Amino acid sequence: MFEDQGVESREPISELTEDQSAGDRLSSQKLSMQATTPPSEVPGYRLERFLGSGAFGQVWVGCDLNTGRPVAIKFFLHRGGVNWSLLSHEVKNLVQLSADRNIVQVLEVGWDNDPPYYVMELVTGGSLEDELKRCGTLTADQAVVLFRKICVGLNHSHSKGVLHCDLKPANILLGEDHEPRLADFGQSRMTDDQTPALGTLFYMAPEQASVGSSPSTGWDVYAAGAIMYRMVTGNAPYRTQETLDHLDAAGSLPKRLECYRHSIQQSPPPQQHLQTQGVDRLMGQIISRCIAADSRQRFTNVQEIIDALDRRDQVRLQRPLMLLGVLGPMLLLIATAVFAFRTVDNAVDRTRDALHTEAEGSNQLAAKFAARTLENELDRYFRLSLQETSKATFQQHVRDALQDPPLKQALDEIAAAGTSREARQRTQARDVLLDSASRLKLNEYFQSRLQNYLGAPETAHVPRLATIFVTDPHGTIVAIAYKDPVSREQDSSGRNYAYRTYYHGLENDLEDSTPIASIQPLSNIHLSSAFQSTATGLWKIAISLPVYFDRPKRLVEGEPTDDLKRKPDAVFVATINLGEIELLQSEQKDKVAVLLDARQGNLQGTVLQHPWMESDQGKAAVREGARFQVEPAMMSALLDGQNVAYTDPIAKVDDSEDYQGEWIAAMQPVWVPESQAIADSRRRSPEDRKSGLLVLVQYHLSAVLSPVRKMRDSLIWEGSVAVVAIFLVSVTLWFWVRRGNRPGNRRLATEVPQMGRLRSTVAAESTSPLAAESNSAESNSAGAAQHRQSPEGAELTETIEVEKQV
Repeated sequence: MFEDQGVESREPISELTEDQSAGDRLSSQKLSMQATTPPSEVPGYRLERFLGSGAFGQVWVGCDLNTGRPVAIKFFLHRGGVNWSLLSHEVKNLVQLSADRNIVQVLEVGWDNDPPYYVMELVTGGSLEDELKRCGTLTADQAVVLFRKICVGLNHSHSKGVLHCDLKPANILLGEDHEPRLADFGQSRMTDDQTPALGTLFYMAPEQASVGSSPSTGWDVYAAGAIMYRMVTGNAPYRTQETLDHLDAAGSLPKRLECYRHSIQQSPPPQQHLQTQGVDRLMGQIISRCIAADSRQRFTNVQEIIDALDRRDQVRLQRPLMLLGVLGPMLLLIATAVFAFRTVDNAVDRTRDALHTEAEGSNQLAAKFAARTLENELDRYFRLSLQETSKATFQQHVRDALQDPPLKQALDEIAAAGTSREARQRTQARDVLLDSASRLKLNEYFQSRLQNYLGAPETAHVPRLATIFVTDPHGTIVAIAYKDPVSREQDSSGRNYAYRTYYHGLENDLEDSTPIASIQPLSNIHLSSAFQSTATGLWKIAISLPVYFDRPKRLVEGEPTDDLKRKPDAVFVATINLGEIELLQSEQKDKVAVLLDARQGNLQGTVLQHPWMESDQGKAAVREGARFQVEPAMMSALLDGQNVAYTDPIAKVDDSEDYQGEWIAAMQPVWVPESQAIADSRRRSPEDRKSGLLVLVQYHLSAVLSPVRKMRDSLIWEGSVAVVAIFLVSVTLWFWVRRGNRPGNRRLATEVPQMGRLRSTVAAESTSPLAAESNSAESNSAGAAQHRQSPEGAELTETIEVEKQV
């Protein structure tokens, strides 16, 4: 945004109007007159001279009457062309970030004025783009100084939750002191914003070049590295004539974006900066990691870049710091010897914190491992379902049952009830169905297939199914095999469950009063959301897939064929008791894995499976309808990855001493497995792969901190030994350091570049959308605050323009 705030270079009126018609001269004269008189007075500021005009207004140089500070004031004279929502979005972000010296400062906003305006600091040094056009490249030391300050400003922006998303040299303004300032936050997004943002070609990360991408700190990391690459080589990374020709021939925006992504991902990593004079090995590695095509190989955030620059500085200063590295332990030794007895408690506290931190990291890894293991186990169930439905005997039994006239008439009568709730009243039709010989034959087949898995040895890694059943095209269960026998009344055969997720494939169950005719059955294999069994009350999940007697054709180029669009002949369903999944079965008391409901709404955080639920007391409580749920505030904190003192909901139950107290908890989502067999039937998007399940691994805090108690008992004795050992090691190190730093071996400190004195002292906080580069030199949000040296229309071939709200 703010593509109208660049300033046009002014030439004498005579030169502009020499060959104009009378009407053109009149219009030019009118514009000239407008430029001599400010559009409006601004309280507290004196407007001194006209600086230039843009597509949507004028820029004036003014003076703050209170402080005498020169400022730039931008008036928006043409309201019709301005997207006020995006404009206010950018100004709001700039105001929030204006405390940092490396970000252009917005001093005042007057949206209620006529015309509207905003006041910002006057930056007169041009942009980094202007400087690079003048001199081509910068020296490595100059580039590192600017790069560090750009990263500090960017890190400050990230610490406020703002991602720039369109960082490039034209958006880096230079003050008279050559201090860089980040500008043009028109494409910025908050860190929790999922709205895409398109940036500028060759400064935009490949994953950003998509209208469906989600903002990430990795975008700004890539752009910062691309700017550094440009400063030392004179060219943006991956920018070749061949790539430009492919982009020009791509046509539409989506094709251009795809072409851009593909060209970067298929191109070898840029190497030009590694051969540039003055770029040392560590600096080259930092740049290479920033502009890596694979986002997983980049720095996670800008703070990591700053840390890498700091480590580079430390390596360059290594020898002078060796002496300090020896004196430090000596001083520590003296302090330890003097205050040993006073620091015992502090040492214990530090150890507690260290163990806590280590346990948190271990718990995170355990949660990730548990989630991936559960996905692999679910994949086995997916493959089992696909194998069962592909058997010719299965197809024949189901076809015979559904084509049996009496059974078909009973199913039609049940579906004619209108809703699943009303269908329960069709008891006569259900009785006919239950006594149907073809149904009993199908049921006997299902029972034999279920026993095939239940009868496997305990040591065999065989899926454990709770039920296998098939519904007709309207959602009525035709035949079902149970792990444990049930009575005729409890048998679900003849009951309609079209409202269940395993039938329609949606995220949540529908109301049982939903018309059956309005519910479409699923068309692909599906993992249902967790649901409670109507017979046992246990939480289950189901894997279901449509059954076609005449197999549908495969997907061709991502488009469904007419066969896939038709209603399936039946729906096969296999259910699993969550308590029987091997991952969730554990005898450990201090570290347990728990399964939670991840769906938004009042069920979020519901405990679906817990080791306590496998006890007699737990099973009885679940049968009686007891539900345990993580508190919303704690659930939100865990989803955000915060370290909280977790309290197990089961602890509220009597006789649950094993789950009392505080726990360290880590949470990871479970994704629907993307096996090859499933991939062949449908291309899955990330949204399709959400399973609605969360694995939570909890580690009892008392077990984590038990080593601290033992440490306290032995600290005094071990401390004495440590003091002597440290003293001996320090004396030895001191001897060798002194010997190595003799005049013949010593390097002069003057070998350290002047850059070392210019290191930023800003302690930026670390936190963790394609903006169009304007068709003129007016593309920068702070362009209104400087006099542009470059002509209009720069880099038109490298710009893509799209709406801010995709």
